[in-house]
Formats: sequence, C-alpha cells, structure tokens
Amino acid sequence: MRYSILLTFALAALAEVPPPESVLGHKPGDDFYLATYDDALGYFRKLAASSNRIKLAQVGKTTQGRDWYIAFISSPENLAQFDHYKDVSRRLAVARGISEAQARALARETKPIIHIDGGLHATEVANAQHTIQLGYDLVTREDEETKAVRDNLITELWFSINPDGQNIVANWYRQNLGTPFEVSPLPVLYQEYVGHDNNRDGYMLNMIESQVITRATLDTQPLVFYTHHQSAPFPGRIYLPPFADPISGNMHPLMLRWLSLIGTSIAQYLDQHGMSGSMHEETFDVWYPGYIDNIGNFRHTISFFTETALYHYATPHFYTVDEFPQTRQDMRAEMFYSSPWRGGWWRLSDACRYMHSASMAVLDMAAKYREQMVYNKYLAARDTIAYFEKEPPFAYVIPREQHDAPTAAVLVEKLMLQGIEVHQSAKPDAWVILMNQPFSGMVKELFEVQNYPELRQRPYDVTGWTLPMQMGIEVHAMTTPLTPEFRAGLERISSVKGLAAPFSRSANASFRAVNEILAGRGTVSFAGDEIGVSNFDKTKLESILAANRLRAVTAAQTGKPVRAARLGLYRPWVASMDEGWTRWIFEQFAFPFTSLYNADIIAGHLRESYDVIVITDAQPRAIMEGHRPGTIPARYAGGISEQGADELRQFVNAGGTLIAFNNASLFAIEQFKLPVENALAGLRPDQFFCSGCLLTVHVEDPKNSLVAGLSSDPVVMFERGPAFDTKSDFKGAVLARYPRERSPLASGYLLHPERIQGKAAALDVNYGKGRVILLGFRPQWRGQSHGTYKFFFNALYLQ
Repeated sequence: MRYSILLTFALAALAEVPPPESVLGHKPGDDFYLATYDDALGYFRKLAASSNRIKLAQVGKTTQGRDWYIAFISSPENLAQFDHYKDVSRRLAVARGISEAQARALARETKPIIHIDGGLHATEVANAQHTIQLGYDLVTREDEETKAVRDNLITELWFSINPDGQNIVANWYRQNLGTPFEVSPLPVLYQEYVGHDNNRDGYMLNMIESQVITRATLDTQPLVFYTHHQSAPFPGRIYLPPFADPISGNMHPLMLRWLSLIGTSIAQYLDQHGMSGSMHEETFDVWYPGYIDNIGNFRHTISFFTETALYHYATPHFYTVDEFPQTRQDMRAEMFYSSPWRGGWWRLSDACRYMHSASMAVLDMAAKYREQMVYNKYLAARDTIAYFEKEPPFAYVIPREQHDAPTAAVLVEKLMLQGIEVHQSAKPDAWVILMNQPFSGMVKELFEVQNYPELRQRPYDVTGWTLPMQMGIEVHAMTTPLTPEFRAGLERISSVKGLAAPFSRSANASFRAVNEILAGRGTVSFAGDEIGVSNFDKTKLESILAANRLRAVTAAQTGKPVRAARLGLYRPWVASMDEGWTRWIFEQFAFPFTSLYNADIIAGHLRESYDVIVITDAQPRAIMEGHRPGTIPARYAGGISEQGADELRQFVNAGGTLIAFNNASLFAIEQFKLPVENALAGLRPDQFFCSGCLLTVHVEDPKNSLVAGLSSDPVVMFERGPAFDTKSDFKGAVLARYPRERSPLASGYLLHPERIQGKAAALDVNYGKGRVILLGFRPQWRGQSHGTYKFFFNALYLQ
C-alpha cells in the first residue's frame, strides 16, 4: 500500500507549532468537552503544517465516507527514509531470504514503527482525546525521553481509529450537555453496523474500517500495535497485560513474553509518575482471536489493549471507598494490583493522563529495546516457517467443489486479506494453504477445533469459532509431509478466478442473484433447492450469475414463482449490534427492507406494508420496555410496549411471518403465548453454561422450504440462548434439533451438554394465518456464520 502524503517538510520546522488548546479552544481532557474527529483532523493538519517531525497520510475512507488520516511522527531524518524503514519491516516480518546475521544487522539499523491508536470504541471517549495531546508532545517536547523516541522510532499515530464513531459520540454529548440527559446512553451504534463489535472483526474483516486497518498494518508491519480502551475492572484505574488465562497456543511465545513485559513496564512507569491503580490478570482474556488488537500477534506484531477507567463521557465523578467492592475496601496491595487506587475525583483529564503515560511507557520501552524486539519479530516468523516444515498440519486443502463454493471463495479471500499466501492446485482442483509461511499460526487458529480448558474464571467472549464449520466449508488438513510433485503443481494466486457454482439454494450467493433478478423484474421460481429464471434478459442474467460466481443449471422456470417479501427489520433505540449485523447482511445480499422503530410498530397496520418482520437477539424486557423514561431524551425512551406487542400479534394472525433470533425467541414465546418452552430456563451457570460455542444441529425435514439449501447437519453459533421443548398443542414444524444421543459440541466450551441434547434449535410455529419462526441461536453471528444464513434467508420470499 502506498500512502498519499499530505504535506511536504520544507522549512516546516521554522513555523510556530500550535498547542491543541490554541486550535480547539480546549485542552484535550477538559471537563465537559469532547473533540470530534473533524476537530482532531483540523488540529493535526495545522500541526503537520508547522513541523517537519510529522506527516499525515490518508489510509482510506470510513463506512460513512469520511476521509481517514493518520500521523507518522519521528525525526525529520527518519521520516525522509520512511519508505526504506517500511521495506525493512516487511522483509523482517516474513523472514525469507534473510540470514540471521542480516536480520541482526537490520534490527540494529532500522527505526521500527510503533502503532498507537485512539481506541475502537467511541463511547470510551478518553482514547481519541489523549492522542491529540500525545501528538503535540511527541512533536514538540525536547526532554531526553521524547528525543530518544523520535530518534529511534517512527510512531504510527491513529489519532482516531473510529472517525465516524468519534463524531457520533461527541455530537451526542454536546447535544445533551447541561441537560438531565448529559450522561444518557447513545441510542445508535457508534459504528454504522456493528458498534462494539468493531473490535470483534479482526479476522473476518467484514467492515470497511477493519479492512483499512489491516491493509495499513500489512504495509507498515509495526513492531507494536497498541489500542486504548475503557473501562478497567473497578476500582482499578487501568487494566494491563499480562492478561487472564487462557491464551492461544498458536501465538509464538515471544509475543506473550513481550506482552507481559510491556504491561508490567507500563505499570512501573505509571507508579513512577505517581499514578496508582494498575491492575493485571482480571476479567479480560485474549482467547478469542477476532479482536483487532489481538489478531496481529499471529503476524508477530506485539498486539494488545489496555483498559483505563471511565465514568461517562467528559463528565467528572467522585468515588468514595464504600463504593468499592468489599474485597478491595481495605486497600491491600496484591501481586497484580500493587498500588491500589484510593478513590476521589475521576475526570476525563485523569483518564487522558493515564493513557498518555501508558503510550509513552510503550514508546520508551520500544526505544530502549528496539533491536531485541525487532530481531524477535524476525525470529518468530522464522520459527513459524520452520515449525510447519517439520510438524503437521503441513497444509490445508479447500476443494473448489463444495456444497456452497462461492462461500468457500469468500473464505479464501478473507485469508488473502490477512496476508496469508494461497495456492491453486490442479489435481485435486482446490485451494491450498501451505503452512510453512510466516503467518500460518493464524490459519491454524481459525481452522482447528477449539478446546477451551477448564478454568475457574468464566470466558470473556466466545470459546469456539472454527471458521470452516461456521461457514459450512469443507477443509482438509494434510498431516503427512507434502511430496515435491504436489508442491510443484501449485500456483500462487492473488485472487479467486474461474469459479462458477450451480445456481441453486445451496449457495448463499444465489440469494443475492435472486434478489438482483427480482429487482430487475425477472421471474424466479423455486423447486426444492433448484432455482429457475424466466422473463429476463439472457445477457443480464449471465452477468448477474458471473458476478456471484454462479452458473445456470435450469434452463427455464421450474417450481412455483416467488417474490421478495416486504421485509421489516426491528431497530430498537437500545442500540443492537445483532440488528446492525443483520442490517449489513441484508444489504450485502441485496434484500430490500425497511427499518422499523418502536413508533412504527406501535402505529400498527403492519400487515398492510409487511410480509415478514425480523427481531434480532434481545432480551424480552429490552424489546418491551427499552430505555427507562427520564434516562434519555423522550424520543428514544421506552420499547414497543404492550400496544406494539399486540400489533405484532395482529400482524402474524393476519398472515405475516415473525422471525425471532436467539433470546428474541423468548419475547415471541411470552407475548404470543406459543406452545413452546425454553428447556434451559432457570438453570444456574453451574448447571448449564455456554458463553458462545459451535454446536451441531440436525435438519429434521430437508424437504421443508424453510431449510432448503442447508446441509443436513449444520453447525450453529450458540451464545447464551434458548433451546426449545414443544407442548402437546404445538402446531408447526421442528426445523432443526440438537443430537439426542451425543453432545452437540463441535468447537469451544459447553458445560453440561446433556441439558440441550435432543432439544429443538429452530421451530416454525403456526399462529393464526401466519407463522412465528424461532431460531434459538445466532444465525448471522458477527457476519461469520454463513453456513446458517439460510435459516432466515429462505423465509424472506413468498410463493
């Protein structure tokens, strides 16, 4: 990737360098003030115009279309050789064609790149405020510490790593400042589709922002990737590595050693500067690889986050010791909480001060130990290549002929976006990922089955994510050494070409094609898995199919004609990531839909405008009650209420379809008085527990049109959801069921699987003239579970 350089350096050092308050009118961290991304960019433009120690680069655009800039800060001499140092970073990162002596020489002479950013989660507001002051100080300070940082490093400062969200949150706070709603929750997602899950997209790269970050990171190959977050486990003031167990065994151990060293180094730096309350090894683990600030460890970039304390936005708060947990009120020093915080005022400026010092601690350590750290990055890549030349798996093979081949192509493309090398094999016709490559630990992490260890601490996130299982893709691990003949038949590819799978309901891409044909006024018919098209221009049809990696297999119309259902997606003011992911998937697959807010549902007459309404994962109370009145501006208060629930009942009774995901199924069961029970209701965590794992289900009747195209035993993401028992007066169909005679666990951690064995996972329940479809899992989980999209895609057409 080549950055477009904004400014030249000529004579810039002679200009007066403006402090932030001279441009913003506030010092970053001031009470009751938040700078927007636009404010920050305006400041950094003036900073870059006044100094030859900083250059700005545009890395791309955001989801909402904003120009996205980052800053590189170092000495003028280092910036003049920036391209050279990037090249050295990339060469060492792959460890090919470089001897140990050459690697050591490069480690001595290079100026490594250190990524520090303003935080992914925009409501954690100190993140993107502290970077403004940090940028100014790195450019202007003349103390020995800062000069050593400039002379020995290039700081890659993403002063905002979520520009859209920073604007959304800052403007929301400004709008409510001085009103009773000053600290009210944000009623929309701070990333257009996924909100907090923008830090769960690290390997899938569904979001534009994730792609931009990954592309830039592969270009500069930073030595360290440091992301700021809030909030720390209370009463700690900042949470640091070492993290809680468990950890992945597919990271090189040097990454884990440096993580621990950096975390304790930050704590020491903070204590040295009079900032107490550093905490380690509580709450947060890094078992899940999908964090943007964790995935880089599999590319041997030391990647981590910290969590600094947060109250609400820029509003200060005073804490007394009696608010602390009972076990922490005695102020006793602990091994991983050595300098307890004693309470008092906590302001945005305090959080910014801790973050600024933590950033400086990382830069100080990297400046002092850069040679060793750079060499270790090379060593980790070299070791990874060498390991998989001797140990299995030696390769993964992904056949091009699949149940859903276009989705297999998506998987291949995701790997290539991550810098993974992919080859094409002629015999067999398959994609091959050779494991003797520098980042192959990531491939193993994504492809193997997760076995979560028994620990006393509950998992922080999901425990299983095996990507081929989620996507319904056949992948084979090659566990015997590859022959020279096999290797000789491989060709490195940079894109997927020449794929044309049957146009049927087995392929998710077929649904996009169907929607595009219907939008073009063509006639589409379904007959089981088969799809027929008529009354449509042949050239346009071929173009649509080719764009979706499909080929026609039925010459003319067969089965019954279908039309796109008039689709409504419930969009609550309790901002929902699950709704956002679903909205994004609908857009990606060209399903026409309308967002339905509380007022729209309460207004009624739903059947006049909609055939299908989808309610994504949410607790019944959140759907019914929403935000409590008085805690948020009136427009956003409340849920659908009893009136809205009654309108939904009338909608289904009149022939509509309601689809409920995961815990929204409980809302439907309660409000519609369905003859269904949650078999897991009332169980304690020690009786049944699953924070998120992959479970196998069996499709009960493959001839049912609602499960057309699904494999017979798909794997679903079960995440704190229900499982169903039907009552004697149940009318409808069991669409899928968990195995009766064995554990359904496919990947991850499931406590007491016998509680769910034999229970229904998906139901089609008759209600009046309509139906309620209950999916007791997350069929579209984080845009990864491609293998279960059809559980709701099929219901979005009318025959």
